This record gives sequence, C-alpha cells and structure tokens, in this order.
Amino acid sequence: MIANLGLVAFKLIAGIVGKSSAMVADAAHSASDLLATAVVIMSLRVSKRPADVDHPYGHGKAEPVAAKIVGLILIIAGCAIGSNSARKIAVGGYTEPGKIALVAAVVSIVVKEAMYRITAKAIESSAVMAEALHHRSDAYSSVGTFIGILGARLGVPVLDPIAGIVVAALIVKMGFEITRKSSDELMDAQADPDTLRAVQEAIDSVEGVSDVHYMAARRYGGYAHVDLRIGVDPSLSVVEGHNIAVAAEKAIKGVCPHVIGVMVHVDPESVHEDDPIGHGYADVFQPEGPQRIAQPNAAEMTSVVEPSHIRE
Repeated sequence: MIANLGLVAFKLIAGIVGKSSAMVADAAHSASDLLATAVVIMSLRVSKRPADVDHPYGHGKAEPVAAKIVGLILIIAGCAIGSNSARKIAVGGYTEPGKIALVAAVVSIVVKEAMYRITAKAIESSAVMAEALHHRSDAYSSVGTFIGILGARLGVPVLDPIAGIVVAALIVKMGFEITRKSSDELMDAQADPDTLRAVQEAIDSVEGVSDVHYMAARRYGGYAHVDLRIGVDPSLSVVEGHNIAVAAEKAIKGVCPHVIGVMVHVDPESVHEDDPIGHGYADVFQPEGPQRIAQPNAAEMTSVVEPSHIRE
C-alpha cells in the first residue's frame, strides 16, 4: 500500500512537471491499484472467517467478489485513460514531454514487475492473483508510456497520447479477463482438470469403490469443495458403504490439500451400472472435449437414494 502511494505521487508529479499526458494517465492507473489493494485486503479478512449459521460454506466467495471489483476498476481506469488520450489527439494538445517523465516510466516498470512477482507467490487466492495481475498491467502500462514518451522526445510528440490508447486497451482487456474468471468462480464453474484428475486418482486407490458415477468440484477462494456419486457392492451394509465413503473423502483430502469439503453419495453398483447419467464429467479431462457435467434430474436422484436391495 505504501509503495503504491509513493509510486502514484512520484508518477503524478513527473507527469505534471514533465508535461506528459501518458505519464499522468499512468499515475491514474497506479492510483486504481490503491483502491484495488484496499478491496483485496478487506476480502481476505472476510474470507478467513469460519463458517457460521448464515454462511455454512464459509466466506471464501468474498475473494472472487473482490476480484470482480478489481476487474471493474481496471476496465473503468482503462476507458478513462483511453478517452483522455484520444481527446488529446483530436484537439492536437500534445507537447514534447520532459526527461523526468521518462525516468518515472522506468522506475514504474521495475517496481511494478517486482510487486507482481512478490504478490503472485504469496498465497493461492483469486483476489490476490487479481491484485498481482493488476500490478503487471501497471507494468505494461508503464512500458507503453516509456515507448510513447521516448518517441515523443525523439521528435514525434503524438506518440505520447497514442501510447496512452494502446496501454488503455491492454488494461481493459486484463480487466475483462479478471472479471470473467471471477464470475465463473461465483457461478460455481467446474474446477480445473488437474484437480478433477487428482480426485479421480485418489478415489481409484480406495478399496470398495467400483466406479465414479458423478463428480463436480467448485472453488471457494483458494479452496475447493467436491461432490461425488460412487458405486459400491450392493450387498454391503449401510455402515460398510459409509466407511468406503469416509475412506474416499480422506484419500481426496490427502492428495488435494486445497479441498476442504467432500460430499459422497453412495450408489449400489447395480443401479450405478445401469444408469449412464453422470459419466459426462469425464469430458473435462479431454483438452478438446465439451466442458460440461451431466446432471441427474430429481426423479433419478430419488430412485437411488433408498434402494430396496441394500441390506440394513
């Protein structure tokens, strides 16, 4: 936060003194980092709160909410920078920027790239990663600003506002990417194939599981919850089936530390094998396959909840 504040002040002064519209715009972009950082800090505090009566699944989704806010901040900042630069070109209001603006651009590139690398390695969190990408977008912004200021000082002053437009486009693009990713997490999009593959391998190692009928994993900030339907020998007792489900849960959490919740529904193998619903989840393992999960309807779910041929 302090580093961002100092960088914003330095770039703003350099832009005003050096008469560089690109640097002033870059300072405005850095100022958006301050707001984004504050949002991320607040979201992390909220997401760490334990589950309660009103939030039985915890508060992990505070992080994608914060990430969406960061993305929107980027989009707004990018549009503002682009429109200001376009206005400069339209009215011909550009001049040759001073050397201090060029120095500020170099300092910003170095500082922001360092902040990106440090933040990205901190913890696994959508909000923190969004903040890290925000730092990198600021570094890209400063690269474009540097090129524009250098070109303007070499005799082509229009390059200063042109650089501002190019940088604005990059900022808006990154903002949309962050917003899209956070929206997927908020809507419980399927987890990445690597997580599903690790879960599948863990279940395969559990004795008594004949097959996986259905699998879904959703993200909650830096964590995940997994829902399963597994097939077991129909001659097993309820207790034996329960023990297999517990073993499956432990196996999954053993190989996937970020999975903090596992819900296992046990199907008798005969019902399981005759019912093809659910096998569509395997498509997510295929790079070019459809990214969707087959969902059982209410009637089909009811038909396997209390099968009559499972022994008490």
